[in-house]
Amino acid sequence: MARGKKPRKIAILGGPGTGKTTLCKQLDVDYSMAGYISDVCLEFARSYIAWYGAPRSIFEQFLLYEGQKRREEELSYCDIIFCDNATILNYVYGLLSCDFKNPKEVYALMKLYEWAMRDLPEYDIFYVPREFDVEKDGIRYQDSDFAVVVDAKIKNFLDIMNVPYTIVRGDLATRVKTVKEKIGFVEKRKRCSNVHEVALAKEDGSCTV
Repeated sequence: MARGKKPRKIAILGGPGTGKTTLCKQLDVDYSMAGYISDVCLEFARSYIAWYGAPRSIFEQFLLYEGQKRREEELSYCDIIFCDNATILNYVYGLLSCDFKNPKEVYALMKLYEWAMRDLPEYDIFYVPREFDVEKDGIRYQDSDFAVVVDAKIKNFLDIMNVPYTIVRGDLATRVKTVKEKIGFVEKRKRCSNVHEVALAKEDGSCTV
């Protein structure tokens, strides 16, 4: 990757428990093995909740935004990063917690919206609809009904703002294929299929393992 070039950010969005992180990790494996400098940018909010508990105020969304932004910036050396969250979603979560009778909270929501619109062009966006029940993991969402509300809020945000996105459905293999076809997947180095090929390839330098 050329010096100073920003990584391509692939945002896999959807409510909790839709398989976003699993998809990101598999894409990272496939692209890494194909010769890309790739990585997974995990959702900062999960770490925040483990440390401090679930956010109760819209103002905490600014801390979550900064944490997510920092994680993405730490991966600036990559060609491509797969994000199971995106800074644009702090506005969506702000909508869920905003007291619209409080002028300060409404102003905070407007700032979150402004930042979301600023960051939006940085992402290639994929939306994962809910095809399975949410699993309780003790970290974030304990309520399936709330998870469904989050699903709807994210999709409504993308639709209302006319954000271009691709819906990703099916099993893991099908989801991976959908993303690859959309963003492109080119083998940058030859893969070796067995140990005998590996041994021969190491001798002539035709394969990187």
